[in-house]
Amino acid sequence: MRRASAVGSLALLLTLVAGTATACAAVDVEGPGQELMDQAQQVANEALVAAAQTGLEALQASGALTEETVRDALEAAGAADVETRIAGDSLLFGAAVSGGCVYGSVDVSGGVTVDLGGVNTDGGCLREP
Repeated sequence: MRRASAVGSLALLLTLVAGTATACAAVDVEGPGQELMDQAQQVANEALVAAAQTGLEALQASGALTEETVRDALEAAGAADVETRIAGDSLLFGAAVSGGCVYGSVDVSGGVTVDLGGVNTDGGCLREP
């Protein structure tokens, strides 16, 4: 009798797990913490990434690249809790977005990267160089 009860419990557990997995439309996001973003968050964040890329490229082209102007551009794109750090010839940034982080760098001599990812193990979004 015990074995039948255990098998029934296992079957119920597997059914619940399978139902939960199929009910959640999520997209894996690269980066430390491997957060999950649902489809709506992914779409909103991709629009934010495009706006941030455009804003940061304009800053770079104008020569007005400072930690403050990068924070302003990312906040204007929709990011929150923006952190910045200078590392060599690059200005690194990380900020909170729905379901994870947007992070990247602006190189003084050229090149802007903006990516989505999970939260760092320390709970922040600013990546190490």
